[in-house]
This record gives sequence, structure tokens and C-alpha cells, in this order.
Amino acid sequence: MRKFIILILLLTSLKLSAQTERTLTPVNWKKIEAEAKDNPQHIKNLMEYFMKVDADTALTADERILAFYGSTYLGKGVLEAEWDMLKARREGEIDKVAVMADKVLAINPLNTNAIVSKISYYRQVATTDPDKAWMTTDSLKVYAVRLQRILETISMTGDGSRKHPFSVTSVGDEYNFVNYFLTISKINRQMVVDTCDRLVLGETSQKYSAPDIYFDITRVLEIEREMFK
Repeated sequence: MRKFIILILLLTSLKLSAQTERTLTPVNWKKIEAEAKDNPQHIKNLMEYFMKVDADTALTADERILAFYGSTYLGKGVLEAEWDMLKARREGEIDKVAVMADKVLAINPLNTNAIVSKISYYRQVATTDPDKAWMTTDSLKVYAVRLQRILETISMTGDGSRKHPFSVTSVGDEYNFVNYFLTISKINRQMVVDTCDRLVLGETSQKYSAPDIYFDITRVLEIEREMFK
């Protein structure tokens, strides 16, 4: 499954360990939250453009960041729906996973775990029923392009160091980024360091050569707190 997603993503060969030539665009959470409160339609418009499969990639880094990270301020209840979806995925209930993924995407269409679940579902449909393979091609492209753009956006926000962590909206973002963007499958440990998650990696790749990687989980912690209010 992992190799399949990597293949259809057709991700760039950018080596993230060589950071000196890459401009980082850190996430300004307060600015995004204020924009979501004062002008939510602006974020919705950016999200719609961000998701268009054949759209020109003319969005600036700031606009892409506002679209992706701002999406988490526009819908409520995504965490509960996502947990139900992941439970069904662990239990191998593929059809139920697809239904639950649609519920998650109805709340936040840029949720990476739901997007990966839809890719997995369409791949399984194509594999188990070859006659339906042609029907899944367009859907696979829609979700593959969406996932690629999200992971590329995450890559803009940092370099994986403790000083410049990648910003994420969920723990799923972390693992999907490591697995499908950095093409690293072995993760030995996960630990919280202040407002970051630190993953100790069991291997390196052409895209990332450090032994560990840091993710800013500011928004992850906020969403969890909001759930229990």
C-alpha cells in the first residue's frame, strides 16, 4: 500500500537534508486563526483552488499554508470522526472506512488520514474487481494530487530540526509526511518535546538524512483541548 501511494504521488526528488538553499515559511498560527475568524470565506476560496486537480499551481507559499492550516479552524468534530475511521481501518472494514472517510472529508477535505484512506479504498476496489479499475482512475488522481499538495505544503514550513520543525494539524500528518513524502517507513520512537513531536527514525532516505525529525504540534494540541471542552 505504501509503495503504491508513493508511486502515484510522483513526488519531487527534493532532498530535505540540504536545507541551505530552501526558503522556509513558518506557520503564523495567530494570523491564521484571526483570518479564519474574520474572513473564513477567503480560506474556503483558497481551499477550493488548492483542491482543483488541474489548477495552475499559482498559489503562493503563504496562500497554500493558509488554505491547509486554516482548514482546521472551519469545521468542528473532525477528531471524533477520524478516530472512528481509523478504528474501522484497523479492523479491516474497508467499505466502512470509505464511508467514515467521506464524513471526515465533509468536515475537513484536507485531512490527510481520510485522503490516504480513500486512496487505499479505490486501490482495493481496482485490485479486487479489475472491471471497475477504470472507474477509480479519476478518483485516485483527485486524492493523490490533493495529498501531494498537502505534503509539499508541510515541507515548506520547516526542515525537521528542533529549531525549525515541520508544522502539522494532526499526528496523522506526521506519519503520512514521513511515509509518503520522505519515503521513510521505519519509525522507532515517538516522544513529545515541549510543543513538538520528535520521531526517532529507523532509516534515512534520499529526501531526508537526519536520524530524527521534529513536528510542531501547536494546532494538534489545540484541537485536542477543544474536543474536551
